[in-house]
Amino acid sequence: MKNEKVNFGIVLAGGKSSRFGEPKAFFRDKASGKTWVELTVSKLAPFCERIFISASQSNYEQLTKLFQDNSSIHIVSDNPAYLDCGPLGGIYAVMIAAKHYEQANFLILPTDMPYLTRREILQLLIHPNSFAKTNQANHYLVANIPYALAPLTELLQNDEHRVFKLLQKINSNSLFFENEHPFRNINYQNELN
Repeated sequence: MKNEKVNFGIVLAGGKSSRFGEPKAFFRDKASGKTWVELTVSKLAPFCERIFISASQSNYEQLTKLFQDNSSIHIVSDNPAYLDCGPLGGIYAVMIAAKHYEQANFLILPTDMPYLTRREILQLLIHPNSFAKTNQANHYLVANIPYALAPLTELLQNDEHRVFKLLQKINSNSLFFENEHPFRNINYQNELN
């Protein structure tokens, strides 16, 4: 398969959601009636040729059923070698699944940032190898990175699970956003407004 410059999406949907009280990926947005994972996919879809959803072994089947009619969406379960390695393990599994696309850019979004808009995604898209930063925090899970299987493998083999270590290794730059609101990470249902 020929390597061509394409944009792929990665939706991080394999978290345990223990503080939230139910799986965040399947939480229904009251306004749209869609699950958070569906909303995240719909935000990435205009910009991405394919979207990979990083799943846990426990939610793989449910995600597969939810997106069974969309051939541009691929559900990828955690790799057995790196279970319970957090987002880094999920990104690793996607990079294995996308191994024929070493020239691709990967737009990464978590499912628990329901206020992100296409505006922020477009900014990331035009700034390859970057992650979102606001005055309040670095948002390492909102990023546009190149194919990075080798550094991911090295980190996981060394039992390093922090995403910012990957971003350091691949020389990612921070991309500043003035407004903090879109990057609100929802961990408890009472944080929803």
